Amino acid sequence: MRLDLLDAREQHPILVFDLATGVRDTATVSREVAALPDGARFSLLGARALEPAQASAIFRALAGQRRPFRVCLSLAAVEHKAVVEDAARAGCVAIEIEREGPLVSGLASGIQPNPHAFERAVAALRRVRGLGVATVAHLPLGLAEDDEGVFERALRFCRRALIAVPIVTAATASRANVASATREQDPNEPRMDEESLENGIHWTRRKLARHLAIWRRSFWPGGASDVALAASYRLRREADQARRGRYTARMRLLRALNRTVRARARSRFLMTPSTDRVALQGAVTRRAWLRTKATSDARVRALFIQVEGALDLRGARALLERVGQAVQAGYQRITIDVDGVEAVSREVVTGFLAENKARLAEAAKCTRIVNLHGVFEALRQQLDDNEDLRLIEHAARA
Repeated sequence: MRLDLLDAREQHPILVFDLATGVRDTATVSREVAALPDGARFSLLGARALEPAQASAIFRALAGQRRPFRVCLSLAAVEHKAVVEDAARAGCVAIEIEREGPLVSGLASGIQPNPHAFERAVAALRRVRGLGVATVAHLPLGLAEDDEGVFERALRFCRRALIAVPIVTAATASRANVASATREQDPNEPRMDEESLENGIHWTRRKLARHLAIWRRSFWPGGASDVALAASYRLRREADQARRGRYTARMRLLRALNRTVRARARSRFLMTPSTDRVALQGAVTRRAWLRTKATSDARVRALFIQVEGALDLRGARALLERVGQAVQAGYQRITIDVDGVEAVSREVVTGFLAENKARLAEAAKCTRIVNLHGVFEALRQQLDDNEDLRLIEHAARA
């Protein structure tokens, strides 16, 4: 979906320079732009986004001209500070990006393989808005690796990256096939069914099309507000013509599972093999955090949860409650990975297991805990052997 962002109060035709064909070089583009009337708007668009070297050369050639334009850049070009600064000096009012690189894996599930690359992309996009240039993000959702949490992650990404105009669409089959080429099983089959995808797209568009959301994106930070307003309200009119999406139980569950909370214990935490004892000795009792990450596969009704950090009594109770909600939501295979657990509070071992023995037995019918053996051995070395530890040993062998 291509949105003509610059035609809100258009007095001159929009000229598109298709740089991806290789027909026009930098000098040719500069001469043709100089021949345009003052105030004429144009676009530097093509089949491929501009890479850093080509974009930098074009922007320097266009420096000083007073004609607003939009351009489609790769994420690599956006992350180059000098490139976006040259674009702002050349008169760029809108930079468009596609969902590529870290945005594919970063939005797909709560378990990110490269979170630092995703954070760099967010910081780069925020820097663009600080230069007074609007950002337009084309976000196809429903790729092969996307679960139902992708819709809320897309909203969170747009807020954090200060995206001026987010354009959310359903991923086409060709995009899904390309993104899923690295999958080992069923590479062409997405994790969401068509009904869930359609519902999530409508829900996301409604959220993005609210008046408050539009005005916040357009006026903070400032710059190219008229461009952002015109494009956003055009998208709002399209969203009003579609049906409303609903916030499903699986979307709510994935949001609750992908979070970081403070962990507290009445006494000192019990360390596990994954703990850096030298670095964390004594500190884990003062500053402890529990991080849970989750991803789902609706095709096989499977849910995978990663637990990291310090597991306290409140966190254990919340995790057990989420497992019950997952069973109610229709998940039949739940896997919990505790390899990242660095510490466990004594209350979890001495009280929680005995108090919730019946609920744990019920949840164990469809739940499997992996990488638990090392945690169990560490706890047994620090505590006397008791019935609660034997419950953990039974879970480790399951």
